[in-house]
Amino acid sequence: MPQASGASRKLIVARSNGLHQVASSTLRTLEQRLSMLEEEGRFECAYALRMEVADWLLGARDANLSAPSLF
Repeated sequence: MPQASGASRKLIVARSNGLHQVASSTLRTLEQRLSMLEEEGRFECAYALRMEVADWLLGARDANLSAPSLF
């Protein structure tokens, strides 16, 4: 469902007990991309990106994302 401008902002939360951790700069980039997609009305794309990030954070073998390790 489309959200009006100024609606509460959704953030990606990476917890340290997960399988993957993400650098804060990567999180900022992802959040900016999500905001841009939603501002353009591309809600399905924003949802798909959120699901890919969630899969990657949880260690899903079929996740389509990659990011440098913090370690």
